[in-house]
Amino acid sequence: MINKSIWLKGIKTKASQELKEDIKTDILIIGGGITGITTSYFLKDSKSKVTLVDAGKIAHGQSSNTTGKLTYLQGLIYNKIESTYDKDTAIKYLTSQKEAIDIVKDIIIENNIKCDFESNNSFIFTNKDSEINKLIKTEEILKYGNIKYKTSNKLPIKFPCIYSIKVDDTAVFHPVKYLLELKRIVEKHGIKVYEKTKITHLEKKENYYIAHTNRFKIEAKKVVLACHYPFFLKPYFFPFKTKIEKGYLCAALIDKNKRFNAISEDDTTYSIRYHSDYKDYIIHAGEERSLGTNIDNEKNYENLFWVMKTQLSDKLKYYWFNYDILTNDSLPIIGYLEKDNSNLLIGTGYNLWGMTNGTIAGKVLSDLILQKENKYTNLFDPNRVFNVNKLTSYLSYNLINGYHYVLSKVNKNPKFYKNVEIRDIDGKTYGVYTDESGKEYIVSNICPHMKCSLIFNTVDKTWDCPCHGSRFDIKGKVIKGPSTYSISVDKNSF
Repeated sequence: MINKSIWLKGIKTKASQELKEDIKTDILIIGGGITGITTSYFLKDSKSKVTLVDAGKIAHGQSSNTTGKLTYLQGLIYNKIESTYDKDTAIKYLTSQKEAIDIVKDIIIENNIKCDFESNNSFIFTNKDSEINKLIKTEEILKYGNIKYKTSNKLPIKFPCIYSIKVDDTAVFHPVKYLLELKRIVEKHGIKVYEKTKITHLEKKENYYIAHTNRFKIEAKKVVLACHYPFFLKPYFFPFKTKIEKGYLCAALIDKNKRFNAISEDDTTYSIRYHSDYKDYIIHAGEERSLGTNIDNEKNYENLFWVMKTQLSDKLKYYWFNYDILTNDSLPIIGYLEKDNSNLLIGTGYNLWGMTNGTIAGKVLSDLILQKENKYTNLFDPNRVFNVNKLTSYLSYNLINGYHYVLSKVNKNPKFYKNVEIRDIDGKTYGVYTDESGKEYIVSNICPHMKCSLIFNTVDKTWDCPCHGSRFDIKGKVIKGPSTYSISVDKNSF
């Protein structure tokens, strides 16, 4: 098996330039995933000078780790939104997801993009009697919104299921192929794209911003935070509104594409979709859990593989994982970060459904910049008003985040560690990984972002933050934010 997303299989691109000087721009978009690229696409014909930067390669971050589903049948999310707000809010969110699918479809047709787009059916299902009433509650919301659906006691394949809901007008696609084509289009329209250009912090001036890299500066009138986790924010702002979950995915060869996608609503998530390029694959995602819980990556992959091998296909080829940001009211965070500041915008918190929410975010953000009306502006407003139900979720999320912080300090040497130990040297905590040759790699065991203790990922050989998802290689170099600093240490200092 290959430890890599199936969407990166065979992808070869001509790299965009790296920022090598100070520049000025009207609009700076930070993040080259679905949100950033879609925003730039809708700004390509504006008269503004637009610049897009990414810390790595365009479309190679979180957007490359998705299942690639374009569906509005998103588990029990409408139940959650209704319980926090009302049915009308749930239906408005549903409408935004249907519109996002249409946006992607229209862009593909207009630009003749080859990205394995395929219309298909979507299912949500359960194999537990105790969960059926939750699906029936979803049916009531679909009826309220005049959405056509069908129910059954099975799926199109032999997979444990006693109740399911199906809708027809959904799709799947190859997210990386799609985004790389959008990148080519926006560059053709004069938008500057810089890869391997990591913004370390933002500096606010009177009527503009300065985005700093390690060497250069970008002066911009407006800034769009389109990165997965907005690490430019005040450290204690964003974690209180969200929590992070980690999910595991794998892909296996099959004999025939069944042309549907599905997600379960049981204690354990089972997400299924099919993909065809030169061969047919089935993709299974599951083992979704809060970031700081069940941190044994090997065990989580074993559980994932067992389902794939026993229920779907034993011809495993690829495996990878993804991070998802969940908001306390199940609605994404899209719009002006501050009420009275139209120069700083954000798109994040997509609650497992990044492809549709990232697309609609691109439309909302570009409309705000172009001063166009958008019917979803208030729905996704980052400063939307609290109510009693939302306050309860807010407090719950803070307890979860606090729990992960405390757990990271207490459980420093999990039982599954191999060739790894945590050492206290002169009052400081270090992580030590010993490779097969006996060479030791010593790094600080404290995440620079919010001081959580790091956990060693025995699959990827990285040090991962169980609180907010920062990742570091065995030498301590930061490879994923929100931390912008490495954990390398000078071994001669102790």
